Amino acid sequence: MSAREEGFSMLELMIALTIGMVVLGLAMLSLTTFLQTGYDGVATAQANDRAALALTALRHQVVNADIVYAPTTTGFSVLLLTAIQKNGAWTTYACVEWHLAPSGTLYDLAWPNGSAKPHGPGVPVATGIVNPSPSTPPFTLDLSSPEFGHRVLKVDFVLPETTKASGTTASMQSSITALDGQFYAPTAPQFCATP
Repeated sequence: MSAREEGFSMLELMIALTIGMVVLGLAMLSLTTFLQTGYDGVATAQANDRAALALTALRHQVVNADIVYAPTTTGFSVLLLTAIQKNGAWTTYACVEWHLAPSGTLYDLAWPNGSAKPHGPGVPVATGIVNPSPSTPPFTLDLSSPEFGHRVLKVDFVLPETTKASGTTASMQSSITALDGQFYAPTAPQFCATP
């Protein structure tokens, strides 16, 4: 055989292909891990943003509430008698219920004061809230603040963290003072419910 006709042997070719496949497999694994970490980070950031926006909307309603009813015994819903905003203007008073469903979706349900509560959960405001029941209720009253007339509603949303493998969670907490509200209500039929 002349030098020009020499090439790789079948064994050399198989070894080179095997090494190439191992390197390609490691590169694909690294790329997949990198992309999954990015997707988890984006999903967590979006859940945090939705929870923060829900907290902002709840803060506006609580601050303007006339009556803040005590949260349910489980702490997964709270009822307000507050003015609501439509088309940029504050309208008549309405009953507003914030409820965290077992699915992790936070709902906002509003109906005119003096009317019957409508059926259904309401408008979904945020998703991905993972408060365990009943150890971390999302809504509680701060009864240790007599200087605020027991008008402080504490909100605690538990959110999943980026590292799903560790199973850890993050918490978004806020205390909202009902400036003109009270935590009891007359039993007259025009109010949302009997306290």
